[in-house]
Amino acid sequence: MRINGGKQMKKLSCLAVLSALFILVLAASETPVKALPMEIPANAAPGDGTLLVDLNRLQELSAELAALVPDADIALLDRQEAPLAVLGHIKKGKFKWGHKTRQEKFLAVEFNPAAYAMLAETIKARTPRPGFRLAVCDGEKKTVLNSVGVTFSDFADLAVQMNYPVNASPGQSLRQEVTVSLTNTGSSAAKDITLEIVLSGDDRIPRRRAPTAATYTEDALLENGREIVPLLAPGQQVTVVFSGSLKLPPDTPPGKHYLAVVADPEDSIGELSEENNIHSGFIMITVPEPAAITVEMPETVLNFLPATYGFEIVCAGTLLSDGKDWKLCRMKPSIYHLKHVSWNDFFWEVDTVAREIYEIRGADFCKKGGQDRSLKIKVEVAGGSLQTPPSRFTLKLAQTQLRYEPGSKKFSLLAYGKPIYHQPFWWVCRRESYLFQFRYALWQGTFWQVDTIKKEVSLVRDGKFCSIEGLAAAMPLLVKVEN
Repeated sequence: MRINGGKQMKKLSCLAVLSALFILVLAASETPVKALPMEIPANAAPGDGTLLVDLNRLQELSAELAALVPDADIALLDRQEAPLAVLGHIKKGKFKWGHKTRQEKFLAVEFNPAAYAMLAETIKARTPRPGFRLAVCDGEKKTVLNSVGVTFSDFADLAVQMNYPVNASPGQSLRQEVTVSLTNTGSSAAKDITLEIVLSGDDRIPRRRAPTAATYTEDALLENGREIVPLLAPGQQVTVVFSGSLKLPPDTPPGKHYLAVVADPEDSIGELSEENNIHSGFIMITVPEPAAITVEMPETVLNFLPATYGFEIVCAGTLLSDGKDWKLCRMKPSIYHLKHVSWNDFFWEVDTVAREIYEIRGADFCKKGGQDRSLKIKVEVAGGSLQTPPSRFTLKLAQTQLRYEPGSKKFSLLAYGKPIYHQPFWWVCRRESYLFQFRYALWQGTFWQVDTIKKEVSLVRDGKFCSIEGLAAAMPLLVKVEN
């Protein structure tokens, strides 16, 4: 630094005071950084240690720092909070600069060779958080009164806030309830700003391009959860409404989650700070009680062994009924009447030669007559003829459903719209808001579990009914949920 006369002695005295100050600063990652543009003069002579400081920005920052301070020196501190230069003095809001001004636009500050080299290198590198600070100090009390981190180029600084519902259901569309406020608090425009909405199990949201997934995945992008803002000027704020359906995954597990908006996830925009690029908040995912659950069981069969007159109803290898609530009457070696105990005004007639099934109405069970209607149920027959009973036959009950209505606790096991079970033989348990368990009386250590979120049926073995115990294996059954 060049020293000339009394004014320079005053600067030296302030520098000496500043070098002994107790600096009260937080870590750079926890404090704001402001842009204080500095330039290397064009055509500067070799050995010239002058740098041009943006005068308007210097005045703005100094006024903010000294708002409650009647009298203070203004200094630039290095990365170790040691003084590089005293820039001037402020008293009652009026500035007196200790260096010459150029074009009423710059303050021409002279630095010693080491300070100049360090600052010039930083200016060329355009570092968003170089570690330098602008400070106001009390020279008499030898204290730093206030300071702020500064960078020497203009940068954007994106900040996001999100409005969203705190309660939602799996598969719910959030389009009408999620908006994002995006602000550029920096001093440079930002272009092509990507915003992403992600769902997470915790509040540790990674800053990277979120993966897409058709099902629930940790920290994945919501469906239609990406928007791009073309341009945001310094100080500008926009409200972004996502144009797509912005849906939660239908298999999102219930419980506490976090919804987050991430700005510039790929870090393609240079910013003063990236700590305000993510805003997250908890969201409770709950599953409303469905109006009804239906399990489609197209592989259900009714087996009959004429030799023992025994019945069984089986689905996917699992016994649904031992047939004790069914009645049978052999009309001929090839003609059988079947009737469930709950059927009052109809029964089925099975022709093992024609391999057809008819619904009979207007006649008594085990009697001839009545009106018949073909049910189009496939019949498989082993052996037999018009004169000889078959060794067995099987009815392919392709239109079989298990249906449960939680509100009324109504349980139904139906084939072609007709009940094929006796209620006391079945039990139902709602273990979770989205998990229902069904058990047939003859099952030992096994039961079915229906997940209304994943829309899956599992066969649970070695477990305790109405508990989390047991080993679950998925079954090839279709689940429909009515809300």
